[in-house]
Amino acid sequence: MQWPIPRFLSILFLLLLPWNGFSDELPPAQFSIFPMMFEVEVGPSPVNESIAVTNHKKRPTTFRVELYTWTLDDHHELKLIRSTPQTLDQWIVVNPVRFTMPPGGQQTVRFSIHPRVKPEPGEHRAILYLVEEPPAVDPGSGIQLLSRFGISIYGYVQPVNHAARLLDLSYSQSTGIISAQVLNTGNVHARLRGKYVIWKKGSFRGLSSTKRLLETIEPGKEPEGYVASGIIPGNPVLAGTTMRYSMKAPLPRQGGGPYVVAIIGELDGKPLEKVLE
Repeated sequence: MQWPIPRFLSILFLLLLPWNGFSDELPPAQFSIFPMMFEVEVGPSPVNESIAVTNHKKRPTTFRVELYTWTLDDHHELKLIRSTPQTLDQWIVVNPVRFTMPPGGQQTVRFSIHPRVKPEPGEHRAILYLVEEPPAVDPGSGIQLLSRFGISIYGYVQPVNHAARLLDLSYSQSTGIISAQVLNTGNVHARLRGKYVIWKKGSFRGLSSTKRLLETIEPGKEPEGYVASGIIPGNPVLAGTTMRYSMKAPLPRQGGGPYVVAIIGELDGKPLEKVLE
């Protein structure tokens, strides 16, 4: 699979998913929703959290709440799956489940997590959708853009085992593709994330210099030999799975290689620094 290019640079797991005529793009500043991701410890005591929603539209807006459990398919796309007594969505109570906000209005959506059965150790996942409903009165503006926001919820039950391993991290001089393969034998998800810098081979200044460059680089003032840099998205590798990623590096059309790729990042919270040739 290819690393997807995120539409929004953030730590949240934001899903603007088209369905049944819904648009996958929203006009700027239609809504503010915070936070968009939760990671919580689940135990015998209830866990209480809240989501703040603000309506920036010039008309009242109604949302309804939907809860599901999910996994990732072979293409690293979110896939809703059937709930069981052990899935997190079955342990969540939300209030309110439907609400209307006036223009400029705010709403707090609260939810509580309390397992109904003894939870199995490891990671439990849910996604809470805020689904915008069509207005009761046709605004007469032609095409309506309605949205669906996904707030991801990760619940962790002890004992938690982090056990991700990098099987491959490589760069192809002929195609300009950076590839990685991660095996996760733990019981919680792992993420490979960070940044990369591409140098002309004879100009590579080492990993320490590259890290300093990432902190100070300014457009138009790149050092000699610098070619490009970018972000490695922190896509989750779910427990018990192996995931392969690939990403096309932005190289000059005229060529000019060979190149050296410096990787500065982390895997499952542990530092990862590699030089690829």
